Amino acid sequence: TIQFYLFQLNAQQIYSVFQHSIWEYLNNAANINNIPDPMTYRQVRYYSVIGPAALPPEQLDRYNRLINDMLAIYNSASTCALNEPFRCGLRLQPDITEFMAKSRNWEELQHLWTEWRRNSGQKMKDAYEQMVKISNNAARLNNNRQKPSGIYFTDTAEYWSFPFESPALNVDLDDTWEEVKPLYELLHAYVRRKLREYYGPERISRQAPLPAHILGNMWAQSWGNIFDITQPYPGQTFLDVTPEIIRQGYSPIDMFRLAEDFFVSLNMSALPLDFWQGSIFEEPLDRAVLCQPSAWDFCNRRDFRIKMCANPNMKDLITAHHEMAHIHYFMQYKNQPKVFRDGANPAFHEAIGEAIGLSVGTPRHLQALGLVQASVEDTAVDINFLFSMALEKVVFLPFALMMDKWRYDVYKGEILKDQYNCHWWRLSEQYQGIKPPVLRSEIDFDPGAKYHIPANIPYIRYVLPFFLCSVK
Repeated sequence: TIQFYLFQLNAQQIYSVFQHSIWEYLNNAANINNIPDPMTYRQVRYYSVIGPAALPPEQLDRYNRLINDMLAIYNSASTCALNEPFRCGLRLQPDITEFMAKSRNWEELQHLWTEWRRNSGQKMKDAYEQMVKISNNAARLNNNRQKPSGIYFTDTAEYWSFPFESPALNVDLDDTWEEVKPLYELLHAYVRRKLREYYGPERISRQAPLPAHILGNMWAQSWGNIFDITQPYPGQTFLDVTPEIIRQGYSPIDMFRLAEDFFVSLNMSALPLDFWQGSIFEEPLDRAVLCQPSAWDFCNRRDFRIKMCANPNMKDLITAHHEMAHIHYFMQYKNQPKVFRDGANPAFHEAIGEAIGLSVGTPRHLQALGLVQASVEDTAVDINFLFSMALEKVVFLPFALMMDKWRYDVYKGEILKDQYNCHWWRLSEQYQGIKPPVLRSEIDFDPGAKYHIPANIPYIRYVLPFFLCSVK
């Protein structure tokens, strides 16, 4: 693990030096605002914004180390089982995640929810505050000397918004959320009623926010895992093809082969042998890895890989198609200039992946794959299917929106360290209608229990695709 982080820091340093050298050249060049060719001007515009790479070497090194230190805490965090002090070393993936998905024991879920946050987020609050200051400094350094018109950052929030090229991004997001909000409120009310019936009125109030630990997910960002106790029509769930995937003996790599067939049927190229040899499709037996599903472009026009610890189930089958969509998008723009080897904006990649995922999960396609043996035309089945989709897609929207609203408030200096946790839960209640299962304080740092916070990865790139796929 230490060797990996040293390698990662070295790679970050090399790439930052490359970015910085181009940035310095453009800052010293003359008349970069008068380039007649729009494609060249667009490349210059994007090369002139390099984010943290604008920091002086010692500050950049400090910034990278803070993030890597926080990720080391996150990746190594583990808990003990409830009332089993000798059953320890439970990691987020797969142990805790599986408990959160399948357990219906209130005390066990509360224990795991609390202990995960104590062993992850709580330990990185000071480092996060330091990272915020350096990140804001980096954003402002991108304003130095001449810049193509329209580029000026006062903080990291504005720097993150830059690639979307929208002068009113937050207003657009709020307006779209207001369109979706009535549907979410109906869904929330229905789920609360079902949970009240299951856990009892002494634990679930008719009016209070929902306790975050019983929603089937560590962050309550999706509620699909509680479908079994909330479904409108019990027993009408044929579209969960997990049992059929298991019965037919699919392995993780088989699911990715199935995904490759899907893209080849769309006239995309088959993936090269190097992809299959270099990717990770299931958890290695000889080492621990961070199993967050991800697709990787090594920027040499030939090396593309996926890292995912997949299991034979419907959710991972759809995720496999989603990640493969990233790979095929990489391959489509591999011959573009380096600055254009990315999505059209930070949300575009995820939007494509979501569109593919929605296509793969339809009854007709699953029947074509032989995972659904017969077509069923039934209103109850359709409603169950749409409800299960809402538990994933609609539920995700307020969580994702809340998360970056919290960070934007932090980066703009409107929320300081002594309000981090309180503001997180204030927004969680406002947007998600959820509350922590136990009393929280500013000793805690619950935002840090979500990977994208210590990794400092913007989340709006995940918000917009869901809005587009859900609203349209």
